[in-house]
Amino acid sequence: MQKIHILNIVFTLSIVLVTLGALFKIMHYPYSQIVMIIVLLSMLVFWFLTLSEIISSSRIPGSEKFMWIIGLIFCGSIAGLVYLLSGRNRIINNK
Repeated sequence: MQKIHILNIVFTLSIVLVTLGALFKIMHYPYSQIVMIIVLLSMLVFWFLTLSEIISSSRIPGSEKFMWIIGLIFCGSIAGLVYLLSGRNRIINNK
């Protein structure tokens, strides 16, 4: 499986699980803590894969790498969505 598919699947899974986890917490359903831990783990996998792509890219300057990293840290899901929809094609090396 290609890396782009893994990145899309992990991001989609984390967004769906965030919504499900929030619903579980609001409704006081059991196992909401487990769902939130799974959300955290899936988001960490997404961040690790995305940051490794950004840091290893030779197509963007260091200042833009810094902006992507700060965006992912502080605005995780929004910056992740922007990265997947528009920034990724320009950042990775298409071979």
